[in-house]
Amino acid sequence: MKKGQVWSLDFVTSLVIFTLVLIPLLFVWNYVNIQNMEQRTFDEIETLALSISDSLIRTKGVPENWNSSNVNVIGLAEGENVLSIPKVSEFLYMGNNEYDLTKNILVGRYDFFFSITDLNGTVYGTAGSKPADRTIVPVERYCLYNNRVVKIELALIG
Repeated sequence: MKKGQVWSLDFVTSLVIFTLVLIPLLFVWNYVNIQNMEQRTFDEIETLALSISDSLIRTKGVPENWNSSNVNVIGLAEGENVLSIPKVSEFLYMGNNEYDLTKNILVGRYDFFFSITDLNGTVYGTAGSKPADRTIVPVERYCLYNNRVVKIELALIG
């Protein structure tokens, strides 16, 4: 009869040890999965931000002479990496006064922040919003605007 008692004691001891090992492993597994999901989301937003910023500074948009009432695709260029002053002004107006429309055309489900500054730090304009409590993926590009080299910053907020 003592053999049965020893066996059940061994079983309970091994079950406790197994549980003590399994619980931390589950927490580690959950942490790693969360980190992987966050990294995938960041990578997705970064790819989208690069694509959008590239499109903004290299294309004229659709239609070419777009405005806030007829725009299908926003493009700020009058030539490759040369920005059009009227298109930038219209985009800044739309981004500040018609944010939801601009957001839907430009990025879809993510919020955005756009700024254009020269190399001395003079800000020519900003559009959108930049909340601090969410993932922000910034992209910087350099191009010509009004015969000056400027820095374009597009940040997508997820």
